[in-house]
Amino acid sequence: MPRPRRPHRSWADLQPDLLAIILLNLTCLADRVYFSAVCRPWRSAAADREAPARQLPWLLLPSPAAPSFFSLHSGATRRLYLPQNVRGARLCGSHEGGWVALALEQWRGYAAVNLVSGAMVPLPDRLRTNQPILHGNNACEHHMVIHSITFSDVPWKAGCLAAAHVSSAFNIAFWRPGMDRYWIAYGLPMDVIQDMIYYRNELKEGFHVLSNTEDVVVYTPNGGPTTAPLVMSRSSYHVMKRADYKPDNLLHKSLKLSRYLVESRGKLLMVLRQLKWRRTFRFRIFEMNLEIAPGGGSEASWVEIHTLPGRLLLLGRGCSRAFEMSHFNRLDVGNIYYLDDTRSNISFALNSAGKYSSTDMGVYAQKILNRTDRTWRFPQQFTSECSPPIWFAP
Repeated sequence: MPRPRRPHRSWADLQPDLLAIILLNLTCLADRVYFSAVCRPWRSAAADREAPARQLPWLLLPSPAAPSFFSLHSGATRRLYLPQNVRGARLCGSHEGGWVALALEQWRGYAAVNLVSGAMVPLPDRLRTNQPILHGNNACEHHMVIHSITFSDVPWKAGCLAAAHVSSAFNIAFWRPGMDRYWIAYGLPMDVIQDMIYYRNELKEGFHVLSNTEDVVVYTPNGGPTTAPLVMSRSSYHVMKRADYKPDNLLHKSLKLSRYLVESRGKLLMVLRQLKWRRTFRFRIFEMNLEIAPGGGSEASWVEIHTLPGRLLLLGRGCSRAFEMSHFNRLDVGNIYYLDDTRSNISFALNSAGKYSSTDMGVYAQKILNRTDRTWRFPQQFTSECSPPIWFAP
């Protein structure tokens, strides 16, 4: 005799206790959105529980046809539905709260866009130089190409400042809300800009700009009303060279160094990325140590730290971040997630042609590159017609 079939139960009939257990394991906001879309009972269960207070950024994978993102929480890659005019944009930076900086037409049409709310803040395409050494006493405005943009605050706030690494006669420029015609250009006494971050400590506050010689210059806005012309003051740290420092031009031709700035636990970190034949093989982490003299002077040095107790790092030009692992217990302590931003070719933006190929991104953990434990799904390479990947904080 055939056994009687048990009555089929719908997914909507799951007990509230089981739904609560499922929700506890969904630490990514995107997963909770998909959970809520299953049916009304599941939507009600999700509404009854608060979303996780802290989120790790997503890895935004741009594409004109099908943009997507990778979640470190779940290890899943999902479609991201963006406005048509944003899909083919080149991504230049990001800020918490869903903001990205982008070039809608590769080398022009700059804007700050909130990918969650759809809000847009236009950014100028032109650069204004006031230095009489180059242009006499007359100000000069001209087009420029932006490599990366870093914000001090939410882009629409009156007190927000933005710093851009640009290709021009000058290599850094600044903007604030209300400046709709141009960025203000500044010359930087550095060979090559490596990274920049908005950071404050007991001595200085402002945009900290790191060079390939591991020196740090700080730009701070002069006081005054927001309607007055923007003027930035420049200062620097007296940074002692570390014992094993060697200028980049004296390295073997197969070796290359790339440097990032990250704020962690109130300290400024410099992460040194070492590449051999254009492949990453090692990371070293240095913490800025400040010694304040009785007379008010100061001296800085880079002190190497060999572990990241309780932390992980996400590296990206102008958008690197450190996170406390006590809030994200599913990921490994000490991991460094890095993108392929060491050989970006701005000629792709100028020619509006070519592909942004990312073949050197992955996870560095406990001196083992691309370890597969829990992180094997992190994208190892990616190619896009419009932009390299970027960290996006929803």
